[in-house]
Amino acid sequence: MTKAETYLGHWHAHRDVLTDLVKSVGEEHLSFQPWAGAMSFADLVWHIVSTGYFFADSAALGHLGMRPEKADLSTMSALESSISEWTQKTHDRISSMTDDQFANLVDMTQLFGAKLPATALLQTNLDHEIHHKGQLFVYARLCGADPLPFFVKRG
Repeated sequence: MTKAETYLGHWHAHRDVLTDLVKSVGEEHLSFQPWAGAMSFADLVWHIVSTGYFFADSAALGHLGMRPEKADLSTMSALESSISEWTQKTHDRISSMTDDQFANLVDMTQLFGAKLPATALLQTNLDHEIHHKGQLFVYARLCGADPLPFFVKRG
């Protein structure tokens, strides 16, 4: 198994819950913010999927990658479409990496003040995704969602 395949298995166990989590709330809650100045439910989903691609692109390139242009988040359908599109693009970007690329240094000095091994950047991506998905679970509960999906998908 390649390093990309190993990473993607773990990443998908978390990412593949996102659509089910989004579907657990009604479209009327996409603009929900738990406090003034917080990201809305839809914006937090976008932050997860767009940053995931940005980190994957950066790891593959060896320097700061592309930040996706913000998608239409106004409807449940648009949000689900963005999750699907950027999940596939992120998967494809990571899948294209060779085992050697996982050891390469990625120049992230503008963002983190350091060069990081691609494997460390991808671990940061996974940690970032898990952190914000946890926030989304709280948002969903505050919106009255019940039941909620399990936090990972296995198999």
